Amino acid sequence: MPSPLEDLDELTLRCRDEKARLYISEAVSSYRAGAFRSSIVACWIAVCFDFIEKIRELALSGDKEAEKLVHELEITRRDGDVARALKFERDLLVVARDKFELISPIEFIDLARLQEDRNRCAHPSLTSDDQAYSPSAELARLHLHSAVTHFLQHPPAQGKYALERLLRDVESDYFP
Repeated sequence: MPSPLEDLDELTLRCRDEKARLYISEAVSSYRAGAFRSSIVACWIAVCFDFIEKIRELALSGDKEAEKLVHELEITRRDGDVARALKFERDLLVVARDKFELISPIEFIDLARLQEDRNRCAHPSLTSDDQAYSPSAELARLHLHSAVTHFLQHPPAQGKYALERLLRDVESDYFP
């Protein structure tokens, strides 16, 4: 009987973006080495890079909201504004769900858990003084699966922008 678990190498290959694929590969390597905290952190980084690439694709297709966000990201990067970069990362999932409809409310919950666990893994100040947060192998694997199946394998659907364009066309005087 075949395993009910998805193969991690196949999950990696399903990533659309090359940068995201590199980070997921790193997350899988960390997972296989038993470095579950590192796996979760790399998994979150893959989601962040993929989100940025999706926004750039949407901006190229004419989405004004995406163009605005890309411009803000360029300013943040140019100025080295760490506080603004942290705010962008903190709000990333809400923006993906609400502004661009890249994820559903259920996918948002799973990815928000990834973000929370990434924070626990990357910030030792969030745990007790004498014990580091130690996620389980199952949790790290769940996050790998959620990141790829909910986000990394999908192209940027235009969501609200496409719907607005369609409604404008239908409401136009020239629509038959």
